[in-house]
Amino acid sequence: MKKQFKIMLSLLILATTVFSDFYMTHSRFIANSNVFVKNDFEITQHDHPEKVWDKVFFGNSVVISSFIEDESKSGYINCGLDYGVVTDLWEMIKKGHINIGSELVIGLNYLTLYDDFDTNPTYIWHKKPYQPYAYFERDRFYPLITDGFNNLLNGKSPMPMTYTYQEKAVYHGRISDAELENKMAEYETEFFNKTLDSYSENLNALESVIEYCQKNNIKIRAVYMPWNPMFEKPEIVKSVHASADAIFSRYGVEVLNLEDEFPKECFYDTGHLNYDVGSIEFTKRIDEWL
Repeated sequence: MKKQFKIMLSLLILATTVFSDFYMTHSRFIANSNVFVKNDFEITQHDHPEKVWDKVFFGNSVVISSFIEDESKSGYINCGLDYGVVTDLWEMIKKGHINIGSELVIGLNYLTLYDDFDTNPTYIWHKKPYQPYAYFERDRFYPLITDGFNNLLNGKSPMPMTYTYQEKAVYHGRISDAELENKMAEYETEFFNKTLDSYSENLNALESVIEYCQKNNIKIRAVYMPWNPMFEKPEIVKSVHASADAIFSRYGVEVLNLEDEFPKECFYDTGHLNYDVGSIEFTKRIDEWL
């Protein structure tokens, strides 16, 4: 009897652990809490708790800073991620972290298709199946526990700091021409000396996303995001876009090219529009298309 009890207890503990881990992974646990600093995706989840997002505008930080969701009459959710690439979007869809209702627009630039672009390790789709949720989120969980314990030892309230309102980063004003030149020089070294091999995973993911949308009756379109006219586009940027265009043409996907449509006064830097002028104009312009 004792052996059977131990086995039953072990199975119960295992089942509880597995259920708890599954629940925290899929319940927007951190997105619904005010004691954690959220990543961009979690902020979107917090602002849109509905299980299905009918119309989604996906992209990286240039989408965050360009599309003013609250000013738009299109009904699209700004699902921009600071370090968003198309493989992120495919993982989100494939693993059920996002459910798109009727329409998807992908905002593209060369970084949205760059395979080695830095990512945010807290994005939930990076969690491996064998990783416990508490371990995956250890960089956010453990400080919460240790700070609370230390506060208790020091006679303070163990209650954590709360973050009642969080928003994604946008850009105001313009950096100087000299700063722009320096940034472009950094990009030349870091990004513009690559070959098309550095974009293959994201181009493949783009096809997967398109096939998924067409199979599930989701209208999919793409937009090339604005480029600061102070700088000529490097050859690799043109080559990457040509590869993406070939995919869009093959699948019959509608594309809007806004790369060369905005003056330099609309930009904060090389690709981010400033929220004071550029984002307002972009939102007005793209609303007509959306």
